[in-house]
Amino acid sequence: MKIICITALLCCALSFAQPPRLELTPGGFDVVAVALPAAPAEKLIDLTKVWAFEFNRKEDGFDITNVTANSITISAFKDNAFFYRERGQAFDHKIRYTMEITFNDAGYTVDFKIPEIYSDDRLIEYTIPDYFTREGKLKEGYGAIERSLEASVNNIVKSHYNFLANSAR
Repeated sequence: MKIICITALLCCALSFAQPPRLELTPGGFDVVAVALPAAPAEKLIDLTKVWAFEFNRKEDGFDITNVTANSITISAFKDNAFFYRERGQAFDHKIRYTMEITFNDAGYTVDFKIPEIYSDDRLIEYTIPDYFTREGKLKEGYGAIERSLEASVNNIVKSHYNFLANSAR
């Protein structure tokens, strides 16, 4: 009976845990807190390393840096991360991103940054703030960036969340 109650409580806790959802702002993406059932930070860091290897297998590689007792930074590339159309022609861009992940008792936080943007494998001078006006609105012609970049970024962080949620049990 005790095992059934513990299992039921664990299932309830997992059902209330929601995957992270990042939204594009003129400054990039805000840090987001993610609830996750309690697990040792060391185990979550090891699982994050495995996830990075699995998730980036088909991309241009990844780096793991700044590993501490409760945090880790993943840097990687994402092909076709976002696009926009200009005069009927589509332009797609590759990004190099960093995910600074800090684990705590309630789950973890993700600080997702995009320090580099590439077009045709060439680093371009634009950064995320360059696509926005001073008023914080996307510049004319760049409307598709928000939807496509948010979809790519949320795919990455949701994949990480799902990997941890399914493996940390």
